[in-house]
Order: sequence, then structure tokens, then C-alpha cells
Amino acid sequence: MIAALDRRTVLASTMLVAMAGPAVAQEKITLRLAESLPAGHVIHELVAKPFMELVTKATNGQVTFQHYPAEQLGKAKDMAQLTVAGVADVSYIVPSYSSEKYPLTAVAELPGIFDTECQGSLAFYKISHNGGILETKEFGPNQLRPLVTIALPAYQIQLATGREVKTAKDLEGLKIRTIGGAMDLMMRSIGGVPVRMAAPEIYESLTRGTLDGVIFSYQSSVSYDFGKILKSGTEGLNFGTAIFTYSIGEAKFKSLPENVRKVLIEAGEQTTREGCKRFEDGEKGATEKIKSQGMKVINFGPDDKKVFDTAFKSVAEDWVKDINKRGKPGTEVFKAFTEALAASH
Repeated sequence: MIAALDRRTVLASTMLVAMAGPAVAQEKITLRLAESLPAGHVIHELVAKPFMELVTKATNGQVTFQHYPAEQLGKAKDMAQLTVAGVADVSYIVPSYSSEKYPLTAVAELPGIFDTECQGSLAFYKISHNGGILETKEFGPNQLRPLVTIALPAYQIQLATGREVKTAKDLEGLKIRTIGGAMDLMMRSIGGVPVRMAAPEIYESLTRGTLDGVIFSYQSSVSYDFGKILKSGTEGLNFGTAIFTYSIGEAKFKSLPENVRKVLIEAGEQTTREGCKRFEDGEKGATEKIKSQGMKVINFGPDDKKVFDTAFKSVAEDWVKDINKRGKPGTEVFKAFTEALAASH
């Protein structure tokens, strides 16, 4: 009798486990998506919002998101660490804001290294996923998993100072906001003074005169409403860019059901492919809007452009040497990225 009762107990327990399995797999999941960006920013609208919608639809509503814009869960420069720590689940992260932990990612921010955002975005995706060198040498060791990787449009120099700029030499001594890494090298190479600063702090610094200008995409400048204070800017050049990701901490990723992990990866790749194209299409309109607000275009001559080309090549060489000196695989990363660019051209 006791043995039979034990068998029934074991059978009932087994059935409960079997029934609980699918229930656990379909448990409703809410992920906190954090951004330093203000509500309505172009990056959110073109990248984060479509990504969230893709994930929710592909999981039939199993996964939903709570959105925390405008540094509600932490400062822009701290988001990589906060995401790994679990303060946020998925976050907008600019690796160069934490360049001491993510120095290799700056390879994609070198000036003049690629022609279009999609070429850069897809090449960066390739080397940061599926055993690529950035996954094994940088993101993996830091316990961060990028889901979406986007290269912003080629950055232009945009000035709020009244100084007249007609030649490359006129840029010397100007205090220009950068994001660190390769962009600092580039700014020094043309005689400017790089000032590292997270995007939410720029507007006040421009209006106070503690910054003379920024290196930025025009879409981002529109989002931060810089148009009314910009006096001059470049067009059609490539002073580098910024790579941003929407990333998840590795521990959080591994804690999710297999079906959700699969959807996050697939939605991230799709958003990378579609998001970069949206940026390509939007940059021209943003440039025209800024110009309509009074910004005058700086028209550099052929000799100035040669100065920039020489500086850009020097920046790439110096960046590789610097990374190698730090005991990191600078040569290998540069080679992997340029090969991925050629494959995605």
C-alpha cells in the first residue's frame, strides 16, 4: 500500500513537472530597456522602438518592455557596467563612453574607414557576433552581449562659435566634443582640442561657450535641438562616427528561455540591417533642416581635403600602434574589420 502510494506520488509529481514546463517557458517577461537619450530621440524611433516591437511580436506577447529614457536608470557613461550588473536589462550603450573597457570597438569609429552606415554597421555586427574577434576579445570578457550594432552617419564638424572657418588651419585650438577613442586621435591630428562628453551635457556646454562645437551626425543634432545654436558646419566629409549598441548583460541573457534568446538575436540582426538603412535615408533631410535654421556650410578646398585624408590615415596607424602597445590585438582587429567592410560593400 505504501509502495503504491509512493508510486502515485512520484507519478503525480512527474505530471506536475511536465505541466509546469510549458508554463515556465511561456512565462510573461518584462525587460527594462534603458537609454540616455531623451524621449523621442531619432535613435530610439529608428532602432529601439522597432526592435522592441519585433521582439514582442515574435514572442506573441511573451516579452514586453518597460522604457526608461533620459538616464533614468543611470548615466550614459555608466550604462555598460549597469547593464552587466542587472540595473537595466537591455540598454543603449556607446562602447567608447567606456573606452577603458572597450578600446577595440573604436576601430569602427576611425575617420574615413567606411563609405555608408550599413557597410560599417554590418561589418561591426560580423566581428562582434558568432565568434568574431570583438566578441571573443572584448564583449565576451566584459560579460556584455550586443544585440543591435549601428554605425551612425559620418560625423561632421558643427560649430556654435562665431569664429569664421575657411581652411583646415582655422580649426586649430577649437574645443570640440568627442566620445573618446579614435575620435580624440582624429581631432588632435587636425589641431583641435578634444573634449570627452556624453551627449546630454552638450547643449549647455555649447551655450556657455565651454565647447566650441561637436563632431556629430545631423540627425542627432536635430534630436538634441542644436540647430538654433549652430553657426557653421561641414558637409560630405567623414570625421569618423560613433558605434552604438543595444546590449544585454550575459547573465541576464542566459537566464532567459531559449526561445526568447533566439528571438532577441534574430530581432537584433534584423534591426541592425533595417536600422542602418533608416539612418542613411534620414541624414540628408536632417542636414537640410539644420541648414534651414541658419547654419552655414564650411566649404573646404582640395588642399584642405588632402590635409584631412593624410590625417585620417595617420589616425588609423596611430590607433593600431596604441592598441598594440596596450597588449591588445590592434593589428588583428583592424584587419578583421577592414576585411568585413570589403565583404559587406
